[in-house]
Amino acid sequence: MKSLFLRLLVSLWLAMALLVGLFAVIHGWAFASEPGALRRRLGTRTLELRAERAVLCARDGLSGCEQVLAPLDVRDQRVAVYRAGELAMGEPIEGALNVAERAREAADHIAVEVVADREVTAVVLRRDPSLVAVGTSPVRSPWMFFIMPDTLPQRLIAIVGVTGLVAVLLARYLSRPIRVLRGATQQMAAGDLSVRVSQRLTGADGETLALGRDMDRMAERIEELLETQRRLLRDVSHELRSPLARLNIALELVRRRSPPDVEPAFDRIERETDRLNGMIGELLTLSRLESGRGMERTERVDLTALVEQIVEDAAFEAEQQGCSVELGARDACALDGNEELLRRAIENVLRNAVRFTEPGTAVRVDLECQGGLAELRVRDRGPGVPEGALADIFKPFYRVDDHRARGAGGTGIGLAITQRAVLLHGGEVEARNAEGGGLLVTLRLPG
Repeated sequence: MKSLFLRLLVSLWLAMALLVGLFAVIHGWAFASEPGALRRRLGTRTLELRAERAVLCARDGLSGCEQVLAPLDVRDQRVAVYRAGELAMGEPIEGALNVAERAREAADHIAVEVVADREVTAVVLRRDPSLVAVGTSPVRSPWMFFIMPDTLPQRLIAIVGVTGLVAVLLARYLSRPIRVLRGATQQMAAGDLSVRVSQRLTGADGETLALGRDMDRMAERIEELLETQRRLLRDVSHELRSPLARLNIALELVRRRSPPDVEPAFDRIERETDRLNGMIGELLTLSRLESGRGMERTERVDLTALVEQIVEDAAFEAEQQGCSVELGARDACALDGNEELLRRAIENVLRNAVRFTEPGTAVRVDLECQGGLAELRVRDRGPGVPEGALADIFKPFYRVDDHRARGAGGTGIGLAITQRAVLLHGGEVEARNAEGGGLLVTLRLPG
């Protein structure tokens, strides 16, 4: 039993049930006469005494005898006296004659019956067997089953029911701070560092409230550090853009004045500066996505047409590397989102697959749309990824194998951009090694 709520519930329930049961045993409640039968005898005796008093009052010629039969309050019995099937005193009671007849036939001269949502009791008077006292009172409330149970099984059920209800309420109250803290940690794990818990822990004890404040301070500190890191990354990327632009201009000027034999060196410098410029652009994109921006403008995107365009472009690039890209299933899919972000996300996955697939093989792309969910699968025929690194490949600059990754090109940021873009669209992305070799990356996007 790992749930704190269940442990609290069972512990409190057993403790209270044992305590109430012990209290009942100590006071002789569990072994006394049946309280329901005792109440009925007392009620019957009271009914009989009131009827006899009214009859004696009438015989003595006193006034106000009818008041003896009148109910004292809404819960009290209304009493009437019958003789030989005729009303002798009081007001008529519905069903009284039938109940009175059964009382005469009963061995103890008592009969009880529910008539029209009322409990009718009849008893033959001991002083004058020709008279039958009939009383009516409200039917016993079902809640009385828990307050004053009649039999031992009913008492046991009442103990279990009442203590169980109290235990549930107490367990929920005691475990609520833990649920609040758990919900906050789940939000933090999902990337929402703005969550604060101390304000939601109203009524919590001092230790739990202190823990909530500590969690708030921790979240604030982590949020500050991450924001500082993002700002530094963004500022550095912006600052590098200008020197790179000047470097490209200077490179072009020097190239025009240089002899042809140094042209390969200039080409190499140009490729490296272009690669660095592309990396800076991806860093800025990643920084924007991590800050939650990028979804300011959304539109209805034809995902099928978008995937077909990307596959067509990637197929041209794949030809240069001796492989191919084939589009399998292509359901008609459309969703609300940012087309440019979706293009970047899908392109990064597909180009990564083309980069690592073996020459002479094909990268397989499938798009299916079912139940309002679009699922895009991209499978290559490359070396795959170690099982322990499947979740890490979506981290910025993570490389499974530095030599292999640098030889294949790329900046190490593409899959990180893919994950952030998909998350901003409310979807998810996962990678796993496919059967028969290669890596299978799946993007799921709500329609």
